Amino acid sequence: MQHTRLAAWKYLSHPSAKRSCQLWGACIPSYSLIFNNQRQLSLHQSSKELRNRDKKLDQAEGITNSDAGSKVSPRRIGRILLLGSLIGVGAISYNSIQSDPPREHAIFEKPRFTGFDVVDKEHTSSTAILITARPSNPNSSNTPPSFDPYKKSWEQGTWSVEFKQPQLQIARSYTPLPPVNDTESGDLRFYIRKEHKGEMSNYLYNLPVGARIEIRGPYPEIDLPQGVTDVVYLAGGTGIAPAFQVIHTLFEVQGRSDEGSMPNIRIIWANRRREDCVGAPKPAKRSWGTFLNKPNAIEQHAGTLVKELEDLRKKYGDHISVEYLVDEECSFLDEKKVLQLTQLSSRDRSESQQLVGGKKLLFVSGPEGFVRYFAGPKAWEGGREVQGELGGVIGQLKLGDWQVCKL
Repeated sequence: MQHTRLAAWKYLSHPSAKRSCQLWGACIPSYSLIFNNQRQLSLHQSSKELRNRDKKLDQAEGITNSDAGSKVSPRRIGRILLLGSLIGVGAISYNSIQSDPPREHAIFEKPRFTGFDVVDKEHTSSTAILITARPSNPNSSNTPPSFDPYKKSWEQGTWSVEFKQPQLQIARSYTPLPPVNDTESGDLRFYIRKEHKGEMSNYLYNLPVGARIEIRGPYPEIDLPQGVTDVVYLAGGTGIAPAFQVIHTLFEVQGRSDEGSMPNIRIIWANRRREDCVGAPKPAKRSWGTFLNKPNAIEQHAGTLVKELEDLRKKYGDHISVEYLVDEECSFLDEKKVLQLTQLSSRDRSESQQLVGGKKLLFVSGPEGFVRYFAGPKAWEGGREVQGELGGVIGQLKLGDWQVCKL
């Protein structure tokens, strides 16, 4: 084979051969054609030699040509089985590749920022808005409606993304809300409240519909594994957003429909003003020692997030409860409420419903001062923010069987 290639190369390199190729190109085979023919000939010879060797071995084992139709040698059976196995593995690999989501449907490409367009904006109070952002990439419009580009993030638990403020070149983290019925594939919803001297919150609050923004991520925060039995969620202001993620992952994504395996989620949403949770049921009057009795009915003019929370509460019944506290109405979150919440969650689940190795999660989510007061400050370690030591009100309660998560 090597001698044939060398001879062909010397022939085609000779000046007379080059002129002949130019004049008679259709009649003289090309360099690659010579080698392709030689390779096919070599393969044919190898196949012929293999058949001759099998024939000799068959004769030695007493298998004659007359037996060919009824008796096949073990070597041929082995080759047939090996060939079938290789074809099967190839088919499985091909199907696995084909089942992966197309790369053009991916939204983010870390660590770069991705362009989004503000397609919807709703004022929920004088200081808060709900915005919907849609990827600006034209390829995202071809995403199938059933395809969720954020599926892995929803399966993991709570997560966030970063917005970029182009004038100041700063980035801040925000928590996406789960999709609702009319949310298009690739869209992200955010609950944003403008703060005094807040560079990013004021920038986002003042964006009009149609504005271009830049987002990057996603960034995972708290894992929500299978086996979570009880959740107590203390939310201050916009800290309610991750609570929607917790409900979405534990109920919608994990699909825990069995009554005994469904977790109990107790939510306290504390706001400064009634307009921040407009239309929410007011705390019901209750006797000493009771907690979270049935609240008053939701009002007709309730805000979007209040409606979504109440819809979830109705959908999952006693497994979700929500209480709204408002500072200007003198209803506050304190140590007694936290203790009652943790005790109530354990008492609500009967002995037959107790899960072996079940996990109890206590979330504290909201402004920095809110988190510090109830669970102690977060810390910086290795250039990134971490949970830090447990402190504050919850640290004094010594809730040994509850895992505290600061958001």
